[in-house]
Amino acid sequence: MSLMNLNKPAETETQPVFILRGVPYYPHYGTPHKWVGPGHWTKRKEYTTTELAEAHARLTTRQLWKRSWTNEVKGWKIL
Repeated sequence: MSLMNLNKPAETETQPVFILRGVPYYPHYGTPHKWVGPGHWTKRKEYTTTELAEAHARLTTRQLWKRSWTNEVKGWKIL
C-alpha cells in the first residue's frame, strides 16, 4: 500500500436515505433492506424498508459510501 493512498478521500455516490419524524435512517452496509438511525448500535432504532414506507417516511438522497443492495429500493433513483 502506498502512503499516497492514505490521503485519498473515500469515494462516495448518491444513496437513498429515509427521513422519519426528522431523523435520518441510513442503509445498513451489509444487511439488505435494513435502515439504521443515529447512535450506538445497541441503542439506535432500526427499520426495514417496508416499515419506513408504511410509516410514510420521506425518501431522499445523500452522498454516502456505496451499499451493494440499494438498487433494489424502488423509486429513489428518480430523486
